[in-house]
Amino acid sequence: MYEKAKAYAQTAHEGQKRKITGEIYFSHPLNVARILRQAGFSEDVVIAGLLHDVVEDTLVTANEIEQEFGSHVAALVLSHTEDKTLSWEERKAHTIETVRTGNLEEKALIVADKYDNLSSIRYAMSSEGSAVWQHFNRGYDLQEWYYTSVAKVMLYGLDPREIPAYFDAYERMVRTVFKK
Repeated sequence: MYEKAKAYAQTAHEGQKRKITGEIYFSHPLNVARILRQAGFSEDVVIAGLLHDVVEDTLVTANEIEQEFGSHVAALVLSHTEDKTLSWEERKAHTIETVRTGNLEEKALIVADKYDNLSSIRYAMSSEGSAVWQHFNRGYDLQEWYYTSVAKVMLYGLDPREIPAYFDAYERMVRTVFKK
């Protein structure tokens, strides 16, 4: 099923590039899936990592995801999918609330995504410095609010024994990128 999801996501994202690095977009879902797999999550969660942006950023629908990969994967993907009819601030506030109230799998998917995004930002900062923030519709201050807010709420409601190690890595990355 993993290979099927990998091919499906690669086809769905064909021709897309990462905003900052310009690399092939599909590298991002692969990284998210790798983070989730290394943390020991189930195949459904890892597959959701591969597919996490297809409904939001391609013509693929949630129904298609459900038909191809099942209701659990579709629900995870939808928990992460932003409603593009809302403003950036409304979408990000909704994601923060989803991280706060979500179950471990939902939190894990979103934090893995944000961790990989911040890794790309940190890499770009090594060559571009603060100019990296010009790649975004919202600059440094709002990006800081968003990523810091995710870090503040990601542990809410979790048993400390179930927290993946990359949550700590994400928190460190937030401090590194935003000089906290």
